[in-house]
Amino acid sequence: MVIKKVENKLEKLVEGTFAKFFSSELKPVEISRKIVREVELNRSIGVHGDHLAPNDFDVVISESDYSNFIEAKEPLEQELEETIRDYCYQEGYIFLGSINVSIQKEENLRTGTLRIDARLKQDESGCPPGALVLPDGKRIVIGNRVVTIGRLQDSSVCIDDPSISRNQAEVLLSETGYLLSDLGSTNGTLVNGHRISQHVLTDRDQIEFGSYRIRFEAS
Repeated sequence: MVIKKVENKLEKLVEGTFAKFFSSELKPVEISRKIVREVELNRSIGVHGDHLAPNDFDVVISESDYSNFIEAKEPLEQELEETIRDYCYQEGYIFLGSINVSIQKEENLRTGTLRIDARLKQDESGCPPGALVLPDGKRIVIGNRVVTIGRLQDSSVCIDDPSISRNQAEVLLSETGYLLSDLGSTNGTLVNGHRISQHVLTDRDQIEFGSYRIRFEAS
């Protein structure tokens, strides 16, 4: 059922905005199917019994297929990253680091064929994976820095809204995980509908500052 949802998502992509780019014999839905198989083949059990999924993927295709994909390469990579994230979330798998998909070409591959190289890879910072997903889809990777949120122009996440305080909130890595703190804002900070002063973020938490919403993803 979950695999079918992943395939349907890629099929909609092919039929939608990027359809004109995919004249190749190789279709994105075929890539998604193989990536899902590679996730299942390469997942492992962590020290705490968690299912660890690979998070770093090279999608290697022929030169002719690559030339057909090149104009849509970046959005396709992003869409594949999202489908991996959705699939692993539904299956309860976790990651050692951020998800990355890179489409590459290889001279000796036949048109219509592909190879997936999948790895479990920790981010260079050594920090656990974690990002804030903004309403426009932009992803702010947290890492070991302090992510500030507010109306100030130099905030990591600048929100141009008079109902938001100049220094609204911040997120940083603590001993227990990524910690969201409200900085004494006027109208408060909500997580999953509840007002907080501090909150250790978990995957898919919905953070609200007035009408502005951010999603936390532990991937």
